[in-house]
Amino acid sequence: MNPASGAKMTKVSENEVLQSIVSFKRTAPPLGLNARRVIAKRYSLKDAKGNSLEEWGDIVARVVAHVSVAETDPDKRDEFYNAMTDVMMAREFVPNTPCLVNAGKPNGQLAACFVLDVPDSIAGIMKTATDAAIIHQTGGGTGFTFEKLRPSGAMVSTTHGVASGPVSFMNIFNTTTDTVKQGGVRRGANMGMMRVTHPDILRFIHAKNDQHSLTNFNISVNVTDKFLEAVDKNEWYQLDFNGELWNEPVFDPVTGRNYVVYRRPDGSTVTFRDKEAFDTADLSDALIEEPPAPGMVYAPDIWNRIVSSAHRYAEPGIAFIDEVNRHNHMMNSMGPIMASNPCGEQFLHFANSCNLGSIDVNKFYNREDRLDWDRLEEVTHLCTRFLDNVIDTCAWPLPEINDVVKRTRPLGLGIMGFADLCLNLKITYGSPASIDLMDEVMGFIRREAWTESLRLGAERGVFPELEPNRDSYADFLYNEIGISREVPLTPRNYEVTTIAPTGTISLVAETSSGVEPNFSWAYVRKDTLGTRTYVHTLAAEALGLDVDQTDADSIDAAASYVVEHEHELPGYFISAMSISAEQHVHVLASAQRNVDNSVSKTCNGAVNDTVESVDHLYR
Repeated sequence: MNPASGAKMTKVSENEVLQSIVSFKRTAPPLGLNARRVIAKRYSLKDAKGNSLEEWGDIVARVVAHVSVAETDPDKRDEFYNAMTDVMMAREFVPNTPCLVNAGKPNGQLAACFVLDVPDSIAGIMKTATDAAIIHQTGGGTGFTFEKLRPSGAMVSTTHGVASGPVSFMNIFNTTTDTVKQGGVRRGANMGMMRVTHPDILRFIHAKNDQHSLTNFNISVNVTDKFLEAVDKNEWYQLDFNGELWNEPVFDPVTGRNYVVYRRPDGSTVTFRDKEAFDTADLSDALIEEPPAPGMVYAPDIWNRIVSSAHRYAEPGIAFIDEVNRHNHMMNSMGPIMASNPCGEQFLHFANSCNLGSIDVNKFYNREDRLDWDRLEEVTHLCTRFLDNVIDTCAWPLPEINDVVKRTRPLGLGIMGFADLCLNLKITYGSPASIDLMDEVMGFIRREAWTESLRLGAERGVFPELEPNRDSYADFLYNEIGISREVPLTPRNYEVTTIAPTGTISLVAETSSGVEPNFSWAYVRKDTLGTRTYVHTLAAEALGLDVDQTDADSIDAAASYVVEHEHELPGYFISAMSISAEQHVHVLASAQRNVDNSVSKTCNGAVNDTVESVDHLYR
């Protein structure tokens, strides 16, 4: 009997473990020193003095026992427990941080990603801020769109006063987040979004230019097809709010006055990425061009401000929101999607949440067959079932979230270790061969995850929102995914795949994060977990070293040698800053076409990247 969950479990015998290792043609290496440190600091239960009470095996037992409660058949429960324990002990799969931290606890909240509505009322705004704080306290991150809030200066009918605007309310959310440490482990994270047609779009674009505002937010502009068309055609466009055209002058926070365009004699316009750029600009030959009508802005100027601000400050990002909704298979019953989670890999309807987990694809490397496809298929099916079980064993923090999640049952199965797999296969990350590999691996996982979801739906029942969206799912699963039409349309989940950053869980798995390249082959990492020296095992081996990742002296010696001899590494050892931004985007695109939701990935730019190069990437 597991004391945390009350589930009766069967212990896997040593003989069974040995059989499975022989069958899978690989053994699970011992945890490295750095992985053990991360586990002890971040994921282990603690005593009253903050001392770690668990090792990795204890955490795996706690997590799998908790999630196994969803298996109502005792025999299936034991079978699932044993198989999933084997997978997690080998670190072939690691679930998201809230699952590792909260499983086995009373009211354990196991999911990472949430999207909340921000209605246009004080009561609604403050309720959402409170809801976000509750979610952060349980380890989740929150995403919002603030486009429902009336613009700054707009009349408030109930008080006959004027609205302070969306950005001012974002500051309330930011301050609230500051005071809540996420799950007792990390500070809360938010995504703030706004539609490009909102009258306060300029305030939003420049909201973080001072580098000390909204520090707990990523911000992104939801750009529409019509806006992008207006950019290409050099057109002005009308802003709107709540379905009505905005006919008031638009305030420009950069100039401190009503919005105008400064046009050069050659027809080009002057772009101001921030107030400093405006204050120092030579406008002696520029003519002021007023909007054709109040409430209009010049599309190329808005685009250029987004791009130039991103070039200087790395924000705002952009979300192609119409493209998101072209892949929204629940439009009939739930309407459009308007926001994502903080890292951007989960675009969700309001009050929805997704639990994530990642397969380390590098652990399926096989010298003879490149990948152990049979084992990858088995693990994909098992992990899809695991994530579906999480939905039913998670203590959702709010009743409305519990309702929406149970009606839609979203899963976020993704990958990590892709860059390390490329190294083992002697493929250069970012090359055409790596793109083909991504298509092959992620396409395979996506199809197998859907195969398991269809099997689960037949066994346990389909997700309740399927029926009003049946035609959309039939087209998606049979025509796009390629599921045979002989298979009944019984999906258990509205989505099954995504790719998360996997920043900390990849340290546990001792693999490259998400679909990112390796940052470096040897480095010192300083973060909230302390200071640690890392050296990449494959890089050390390529230079003829045998590094013992369980020994600090061996790690330090190997790291020093790798740094000194990095130039001797084979050409396919390519790190993040040696990859062009375009190559980053190509890898991102190949991953994106093989997932149901979205992909979180960093596209590193070179020191000499220009505004024009960022513009090219965004397009």
